[in-house]
Amino acid sequence: MNISQCLVICSILVSGLTLSKTAVADTLDVSVGWTKPPYVIEQGDTGFELDMVKAVFAALGHDLQFVYVPFGRSDSLLKTGKVDAALTMNRRMDLAGAVLSEPYITYHNTAISLKSRNLKLHSISALENYAVIGFQNASLVLGMEYQLATANSPLYIELPDQKKQVELLLQGKVDVVVMDINIFNYLSKAILGRDQMVNVSVHYLFPASPYRIAFRDPELKEAFNLKMVQFKNSPAYQKLLNRYQFLQ
Repeated sequence: MNISQCLVICSILVSGLTLSKTAVADTLDVSVGWTKPPYVIEQGDTGFELDMVKAVFAALGHDLQFVYVPFGRSDSLLKTGKVDAALTMNRRMDLAGAVLSEPYITYHNTAISLKSRNLKLHSISALENYAVIGFQNASLVLGMEYQLATANSPLYIELPDQKKQVELLLQGKVDVVVMDINIFNYLSKAILGRDQMVNVSVHYLFPASPYRIAFRDPELKEAFNLKMVQFKNSPAYQKLLNRYQFLQ
């Protein structure tokens, strides 16, 4: 084998290694909370939130490998470098060394009651008069006024299974459930097979909760911000809203 042939073979081997490294680099490990339809559906790596971020990162040339973790674990994975980014984060979380994107998704926790009960809920403090079921950690997320009101209510429980929240309300076993409006809409349809929004009253007692993605790489964060704006102004975003029947 002459020198020219050796150089060609070495060049091919180096190119192959470079391509291999590039392919690996194109897949990002991203932490996300456990299944929370319609936002996150672990089976199939789908749901409104996951489909949206997959579309944006695909436009940047990245595939995503989702790492499903309990609430509160994403920040530690990010700090130790076990993931490249973490979904559904905000500024209240301990994110030393990470950078946050602009808000990419908004959850809206509400109090929901059966319309037939004709409940008058104009303030968080009014919840003290009713049997209430909140989502897990609601008392930590929704503030002191909520904690005080539910501490005085005749019944207050927090459930990790949000489908159970919906079932108990629709069966008339509790007065109020506190949960995200789109989660309720999705799960109530899944349980009864038809739209239930006409049968409930939605009380907007809580402010909307915008969430961001936490990144280890500031440049990737900036690239994501730009592509997210473009995606939200595209027909693809509207199709995604329609697909999951999101309530704005």
